[in-house]
Amino acid sequence: MTSILAAAAIALQLTTPPIGRHNAAPKPTCNIKTVSYKFVGVPGTEFRYDGAKYVLPAGGSIELIASKKATEAEVATNPHVPLDLFPLDEFGTRTISLTAAAPSSTPATKGE
Repeated sequence: MTSILAAAAIALQLTTPPIGRHNAAPKPTCNIKTVSYKFVGVPGTEFRYDGAKYVLPAGGSIELIASKKATEAEVATNPHVPLDLFPLDEFGTRTISLTAAAPSSTPATKGE
């Protein structure tokens, strides 16, 4: 009988909050702002991100998970492309346009 009362007392202590104290539930927070970077541009454009070399595929874009240490990308015509200057969408993705930095595949001629 004593063990039943002891078990009931323990169960009551575990399920009943203390009187006079209201603990607020913790609010979840995430300090990650940029989740990924989507690099877009002319297919075949080469760039470096987080120490690795990438080439834009035929679709003209590639999305990479954000690195904690990478703050810039390197493109042939611009070795210092700051990543966090580009707008952030509602999913935490920054779209980096490499089109302006990519060399033209056909040279411009005078008179056209």
